[in-house]
Amino acid sequence: MIMVGCSKADLTVRQSTLDPKGPVAQTQFDVFMATVWLVVVLFVLVGGLLVFAVIKFRSRPGDENKPAIVEEGHGNPLIEIGLITASIGALVIIAIPTLSAIWYTDEVPAEAIPTSKLSAWYPRVEGTRENYAKAVEEQVLEVDAIGKQWWFRFEYPQLGLTNDAKHSVPNEFVIPKGKAVRINLRSEDVIHSFWVPKLAGKVDLMPGRKNHLWLQADQTGHYYGQCAEFCGDSHAYMLFRVTVVEPAEFAKWVQAQKADAAPVPAANIKAEKGKALFAAKSCVMCHNVGGHFGAGAFAPDLTHVASRKTLAGAWLDNRNKDAQRALELKTGNTEASVEVDPATLKANLIKWIGSSGVAKDAAGKPTKDVKPGNRMHYYKMFNVAGLNETNQKFTDEELDCLAEYLLTLK
Repeated sequence: MIMVGCSKADLTVRQSTLDPKGPVAQTQFDVFMATVWLVVVLFVLVGGLLVFAVIKFRSRPGDENKPAIVEEGHGNPLIEIGLITASIGALVIIAIPTLSAIWYTDEVPAEAIPTSKLSAWYPRVEGTRENYAKAVEEQVLEVDAIGKQWWFRFEYPQLGLTNDAKHSVPNEFVIPKGKAVRINLRSEDVIHSFWVPKLAGKVDLMPGRKNHLWLQADQTGHYYGQCAEFCGDSHAYMLFRVTVVEPAEFAKWVQAQKADAAPVPAANIKAEKGKALFAAKSCVMCHNVGGHFGAGAFAPDLTHVASRKTLAGAWLDNRNKDAQRALELKTGNTEASVEVDPATLKANLIKWIGSSGVAKDAAGKPTKDVKPGNRMHYYKMFNVAGLNETNQKFTDEELDCLAEYLLTLK
């Protein structure tokens, strides 16, 4: 009765490991299903024999007057060797595909490199612009995923999208459809874990240690990932997104990420005031806004924050919830995505900035933070010698102006 209620539609949720959309996820799914079917067979055999024994040898009325049934089974070499052999065989059945999958998912397979290397799908030179150095043209695309409490920073060192160059990408990274991508995993504080269920399984980010995985997405869309290793107060709020696009769209996205933020429109008085507040309230100490401010490198880069579909380590969704749900139901595809909704984004910005770390209600009591323990405008948590504790306060008007300014950063 339980199995009849299961359907593919019920399994294709946003983070389902049972709905693989790439070769790595498919390989891991196949190992899982092979193990499941083996366990089902063992369960039926062992459970069936148990039920048979219970029924056949159960106590019946009048059995107390019959002599006890004694059958000598202990010490039978054939039975014992047979059970040992069957157990080893079951382990081998599981071990072979498991080891094969581990080797397959560790490094980009040789057969995927000819079509996935940069020179095969991404022009190195376009006009006078060099997209990447000749030294890396035979390499597959690499993305550095850096885990922090509690968000991810993504860098593309081959393409110049790095934190040092003021072009890093927080919480949402883009990859081309059908191309193998190597993910270099690093941590700047504690242990984290990288997990995109529909594209690849979990691999840890270890402090002081290099780790990696590779993945490939066979369908375009908006994929959901998260940290899968407990890493502090807001571990459950440490999410990220993967957007898969056609290779030509990927090239356009890279150039857009390298561009500075557009000037604030002179007619937008609130946004101009918000820009001044961004500097006055010390936001520039941690955040970078290309073309406006360039000092911050510790916190997420905000140059294109208004184009992102999420906020606060991907915890707050900047899309209209009803429109997104309607699209998913209409298409039957959880990777389909509507565009950013400015009203939702502005509300999220005000909520995020106004409650981060130190929010209090009218009575002075602490309120529920968007992400407990986050470091935004709460300097005590940086543990930097000589940096005094400063709790930034914002009026409703200041929050509105800051949000208006950030809305211009597309």
